[in-house]
Amino acid sequence: MKIVTLTSEHLLSVQLQQAQAYAIQTVTPEHAQALVSANGVGWAALDDGGTAIACAGIVEMHPQRGMAWALLSDAALSQFKTIHRVVSRVVESAPWRRLEMTVDSRHTAGIAWAERLGFTCEGLMAAYTPDGRDCFLYAKVK
Repeated sequence: MKIVTLTSEHLLSVQLQQAQAYAIQTVTPEHAQALVSANGVGWAALDDGGTAIACAGIVEMHPQRGMAWALLSDAALSQFKTIHRVVSRVVESAPWRRLEMTVDSRHTAGIAWAERLGFTCEGLMAAYTPDGRDCFLYAKVK
């Protein structure tokens, strides 16, 4: 696996795991370009063939607050330890005092990962996703 700087092509090509399949409709070329162009950090994990298996980053909301996000494929889950180490380092070195992320309320592995990364659940956001799913808001304040 190789970690590279995020491009919109990576975002558009990653084959999302079933737990994140609802997000496919939101990853348009315009949205992908906005994530790549946003102030913050972004990276992609590529398999040995150069295919994007995961994309993640933090978008700056203001100088003290960043919004973390991650899109993972089934292939990324088989290399999760490495991906977790990379994300942990990015989160720990992030310059923002407050980091946030949203996690689908039915995605138990995503909830466990947010907590393992040191995020705390701040509450439920009803009908948060385009298809009406509820999400939890997680935050980590340094």
